[in-house]
Amino acid sequence: MDLPTLTISAANGWMSQEDRFSGNIAGKEQKNYTLLHKGELSYNHGNSKLAKYGTVFSLESYEEALVPRVYHSFRMIDADASFIEYYFSTKIPDRELAKLISSGARMDGLLNISFDEFMGIKINLPSIQEQQKISYYLRQLDNLITLHR
Repeated sequence: MDLPTLTISAANGWMSQEDRFSGNIAGKEQKNYTLLHKGELSYNHGNSKLAKYGTVFSLESYEEALVPRVYHSFRMIDADASFIEYYFSTKIPDRELAKLISSGARMDGLLNISFDEFMGIKINLPSIQEQQKISYYLRQLDNLITLHR
């Protein structure tokens, strides 16, 4: 497949593997990667200084991309993907995620949170219309901050 191969950076979100690692590290394993479509999300359950309980990012810059299968990738029904990404960036879901961890990060830096456990966490969401308005406002604010830098 001639699609971008992406990875998640807690600080920068989706990045091409070429930019992050100075080359595509997928190699032959790329055939085992997950095909992610625009608006779908992935949870990187890797532990880092910026994201103790992992990060969630929505694919927005590409129509399709290949992402490592180790990420918990999913599609939201009746929810705004951008809002979900912003919501997880607030660290509010960390309390729920912390309940799922029976031990620290493994040697590979991944938290022992399964896909089913992740999908079972409880989060409170406003109506879809409110989610869209909030994510639009936050995106505009992000753009304004970027312009001022």
